[in-house]
Amino acid sequence: GDGYADYNPFEGLQTDDVIINPLADGGGGSGAHYHGDKQSLEEEVIDGISHIDYVNVIQIVCLLSGYASLCSLLALGFTMTLSKHFLHSALVFTICVTAAWTVLGMAFGAPWIVPVSGALALAVSVTYTVVVWDRIAFAATNLSVALKGMRSTLDVPFVGVCVLATTILWTIWWICAFIGTFDFLSDDEDLSNNWMSVVVVFFVFSYYWTFQVIKGISKTTVASIIGKWWYMSEEDPLPLCSIVLHGSLSRNIVGSFGSICLGGLIVDPCILITRISTFKRLAKPKLDRLKERASPKLSRKHAAERAASEDDHGTNNCGVDGSDGCLPDTPDGDGGLLSRHVNQWSYTYIGLYGYTFWDSGSKASQLFEARGWTHVVSDDLIMTVMAMTSLIVGGSTACLGLVVEEVDGYSFTSLNKPIATAFLIGLFVGYILSSAFLSIAEGSVSAILVCYAAAPVEFHTNHHKLSEEMKSAWKHFWIPQKPSR
Repeated sequence: GDGYADYNPFEGLQTDDVIINPLADGGGGSGAHYHGDKQSLEEEVIDGISHIDYVNVIQIVCLLSGYASLCSLLALGFTMTLSKHFLHSALVFTICVTAAWTVLGMAFGAPWIVPVSGALALAVSVTYTVVVWDRIAFAATNLSVALKGMRSTLDVPFVGVCVLATTILWTIWWICAFIGTFDFLSDDEDLSNNWMSVVVVFFVFSYYWTFQVIKGISKTTVASIIGKWWYMSEEDPLPLCSIVLHGSLSRNIVGSFGSICLGGLIVDPCILITRISTFKRLAKPKLDRLKERASPKLSRKHAAERAASEDDHGTNNCGVDGSDGCLPDTPDGDGGLLSRHVNQWSYTYIGLYGYTFWDSGSKASQLFEARGWTHVVSDDLIMTVMAMTSLIVGGSTACLGLVVEEVDGYSFTSLNKPIATAFLIGLFVGYILSSAFLSIAEGSVSAILVCYAAAPVEFHTNHHKLSEEMKSAWKHFWIPQKPSR
């Protein structure tokens, strides 16, 4: 009949989606463009539920995912090309980007959050660069050796591509599940907004945990590959999709999956606490020197205290090649006890030896303590620079999101704030994908440090040139810090 002439079975795909953003304008704006009778719309507005067009969201996520993936591949390419100079370049580039962000935000009259966030990021970047600048050469050598290990086989980049694709698929699937769940729950008139908030928390938690598990599998698999390369001569080939890759994936996904899941839940928060403690320890000597320059009378007193401390405790009394005697080097500070059992090498030991999660962190700490290397390897300069790189990729992807929104006129929510929505989507997608892909570099560096502490002789035998390069950097950085006897 005539009543069915205008029926569109796909109409709901563009209008029946929800997200839990409260309406800032009390229900005005673009909410009027949604189909359905006005009475139903007004009731939903009063409930504080804002509609979004998830078709547009998925379209822009797919587009930005491709761009972020390309940027991540280019970032790894620049890292391998610059090698030892990458850390210097990345820190300086981060300072320039944050400075430009601040200046442009003030010049174009952007909302106050733009220049303020830029100024804050600039201050943090400059402070961090000043504190770690004298350690860059040492960390750059470790990164260079790790990158050469990654170049020895295509398995490591292949793992990165698989992790990238898995993260994209997980993100899209999660978005569909998230919006679909709210679409279903919004029909329940008895469900309060408080319960909706609980559902959101669980969804966010599920995304975070799954993302960390994906990164954990990446790091453990890369550690297995680097461990195999460590004991191989440079003439021995390691082909793509080798038996090492198949074996490590099978063991990590089946045998060690529970340990990786546990690590995905607690490793990153614990590492964050440890990084803060480590940064405070690294910054203290520089602050003391600034105080001495400002107050020369205290200079002699501080010098005497440092000399007495060195006489009582010494520093790192163990040869970099394991030939000299070692004094126990136990972790201290706010994160000492925590980092002893939960640290960035937990994944490495799982990948190399198949230990359980709790045993992995403890055995890694015992290894470095026996060598006297606890403070030497505790600096997370490489990991921090990788995080900065991911943030830059995220910012670049966010800017592309703004351009796409302006050109195509995407409408995401009834809040009528497409610019902010596009920016946040781009920032999220860019950072997540870049962080997932660059986890292969983080896993390689951690594996190099553990293998160098556990088997330096085998490394010298199989990769003599790299061994000499690494030994020279470690001695230059470390031996001058020993107290004279």
